[in-house]
Amino acid sequence: MEDDEEAPPLAVEIDQPFASGSNDVDAPVGVTVITGYLGSGKSTLVNHILNTQHGKKIAVILNEFGEEIGVERAMINEGDGGALVEEWVELANGCICCTVKHSLVQALEQLVERKERLDHILLETTGLANPAPLASVLWLDDQLESSVKLDSIITVVDAKNLRFQLSENKSSSSFPEAYLQIAFADVVILNKVDLVTTEGSTDYLEELEKEIHSINSLACIIRSICSQVDLSKILDCRAYDATHAAHLESLLEESRALSTLDLHDSGVRTLCIWEQQKVDLEKVRLWLEEILWEKKYGMDVYRCKGVLSIHNSNQLHTLQAVREIYEIVPTRVWKKEENQMNKIVFIGHNINENVLTQLFRACVVC
Repeated sequence: MEDDEEAPPLAVEIDQPFASGSNDVDAPVGVTVITGYLGSGKSTLVNHILNTQHGKKIAVILNEFGEEIGVERAMINEGDGGALVEEWVELANGCICCTVKHSLVQALEQLVERKERLDHILLETTGLANPAPLASVLWLDDQLESSVKLDSIITVVDAKNLRFQLSENKSSSSFPEAYLQIAFADVVILNKVDLVTTEGSTDYLEELEKEIHSINSLACIIRSICSQVDLSKILDCRAYDATHAAHLESLLEESRALSTLDLHDSGVRTLCIWEQQKVDLEKVRLWLEEILWEKKYGMDVYRCKGVLSIHNSNQLHTLQAVREIYEIVPTRVWKKEENQMNKIVFIGHNINENVLTQLFRACVVC
């Protein structure tokens, strides 16, 4: 077996130096999770990133290795005691690639320990993976927080088959993975739009986008053919960056009109609640913990994002939650001309607007 400290094998000779997207060598490296149904075009997207001359040093972690990725060779060996020993394969455009079947945390630690500075890390998941556990590990994991940060979750969907995938098992108590993947997404790539029948295709795609936004109003939708997308739209999204409040505020403003009062099912949906008066921070925490941790009132919240106006504070606070994990962070001072309103978007199953609104009003400081 080759020495663990040996440099990764070169798959192709590299002729040009790598460009780095950041001058801050101590800044954590962004991680983008790519998920999607089998056959949606997820592997094609990864292949596009691995072969495009984008001038970035991007590491791609694959949980399953396939010839379609275009890597000449990659080896995974079991070391002593079952420890994972990996060889990272360097590609012609400067990306590096490996497969992971055991510890994601270990693979990420090995990555950040490498000598060269990375611009970004992509994590490609299995076709039926629920991205929530990955998001939780990458977002607030103590082992990784200083080295890497969760940048965004990208979900690739098949425009031709999405309706069927969403309707699959809809009447049962368990929702199809397509719902979960859209619910947790920051960006949804609506792929294979060219396969939609030409006649009425514009209306059909618009209806699909409405359905996606009814599940997750916060997601940005990008139409694509063969997963060809502008990488600037899917990298460095900063979806989990508490200091990136302006983007979050614009998303919340767009979602403000959402209501579930006119819906007749209890499926996976988005809703937005708002409150003009300032709220007590500790009461908000208790309110969130009842909903996220104790699952009171039968609601299953997948994601939550919001802006809070806190009593005795002149700072805008941002709220983010993925399943049971949440974070409330002061981000900046409120501007004088701003309407200091509380706005929170919930994405989940069986969420009840009336219950959420009434309970949140109990957090108001009179």
